[in-house]
Amino acid sequence: MIKKKLDDFKLSNKQPLKTVAESVILKSASEVSPKDSSKYEFLKKKKVMPSSTQRIPQTPIMPGSKRPFNKTILFFFIISILVGAYYLLSNVFLRADITITPKTKTFNIANEKFTASKKNNVPFEVMIVGDSVYKDVILTSTLNATDKAKGEITLYNGYSSKVEKIPAGSFISDEKGKTYKTDTTVSIPGYKQDKLKVIIPGQINVGITAFLAGETYNGSPTSFSINSFKGTAKYTKIYGHLKTPLTGGLVGLVYIMDDQEKMDILSNSVLFKGELLRKLNASVPAGYILYPDAVNYSYDFADKIVSKTPNLKLEIKANLSAFLVKESDFSSVIISKLLPDITKEERSEIVDPDLSLLSFNFTNKDQVINKETESFDFELTGNVVMNWKPEVGKLKDLVVGKSKEEVLSIFKDDLGISKASVTIIPFWSKKLPDKVQNINVVLQ
Repeated sequence: MIKKKLDDFKLSNKQPLKTVAESVILKSASEVSPKDSSKYEFLKKKKVMPSSTQRIPQTPIMPGSKRPFNKTILFFFIISILVGAYYLLSNVFLRADITITPKTKTFNIANEKFTASKKNNVPFEVMIVGDSVYKDVILTSTLNATDKAKGEITLYNGYSSKVEKIPAGSFISDEKGKTYKTDTTVSIPGYKQDKLKVIIPGQINVGITAFLAGETYNGSPTSFSINSFKGTAKYTKIYGHLKTPLTGGLVGLVYIMDDQEKMDILSNSVLFKGELLRKLNASVPAGYILYPDAVNYSYDFADKIVSKTPNLKLEIKANLSAFLVKESDFSSVIISKLLPDITKEERSEIVDPDLSLLSFNFTNKDQVINKETESFDFELTGNVVMNWKPEVGKLKDLVVGKSKEEVLSIFKDDLGISKASVTIIPFWSKKLPDKVQNINVVLQ
């Protein structure tokens, strides 16, 4: 019975069921009658969503949005950044730039005297260069010549351990049988023997003159024998060899050089000095100074010029010898002379001055330059420029970690510094960096 009533109920409700949302219609206060007011009483207790035309009284907080940043936290954050930047600039990025003007001073010296010697602190070397030049000359003077050829030979004594005396005017002959006479008396030393009993002949040089005049005696014979020893054991064991060629043998009309022609050649030979000086300069070893006036110039040609023809190509032998002074040692002498009270520490800061531009003169105007010279006196005139060069590495070690005032005081005590300036970055820092690599020193 109950089941039947339920079925009847379903069939009688053909209308679809309405939800609360569909059955409830909001009305304005004017539209709600007193009669219906009780029906909507429960809505008064709920929040009613405003219509799209109503104004929202305040900004709503959307879900998931962040709260405003706290101003106090922002302030402390900025302060922290500034403090960190100050620390980095004052410590990590601290650096200093130092500009230094080294000291320079010019000394004027006039005829300052020095002595160069191989035994003192101004050592020197001797250099000699030579060359031959040929000059075409025309001879105008003549004479009838009867000249004998002359030369020099070396006599050997392989005969005896005793001295053998050969008188002046002794006749000797060459391998071709031409006869000559010795110019002076000589004594040939006796022979010696080495450890193996091998004979080492004694020897001596002597000049010889052809027995007869004429060109046939001019030449270079190789060996000579002493005529008076012929037929004895001495003939082969006391002998001679040519040292210099035989020249000057003439007979008949010849051309000679007169005094005026000699003077012309001597005056022109000075021109060869410049060429030899250039040649000498190219050969000067490093570390030495060559003063143009520290030289001797000499030239030579035969005293007696004789020719079969008037046209002659004359050989002139020119030589230039010079004293070379060692620059480093000489610089130390100059510095000590000009700055007698200088300390060893300050001396190490001075750059060796350029002494090559000074004017040089021998104290002895007739000074001879040769390999046997042991010492000589000279004078210098001119300006000597002294330049100081402080050691950058040492300066950095002295100023590291120091205050700016201390640094300037250190530079003031250094005699090699003319003036100095210090720039520290950042500008508010009062001390230089504690690390040498953060200090930059520039020498102007």
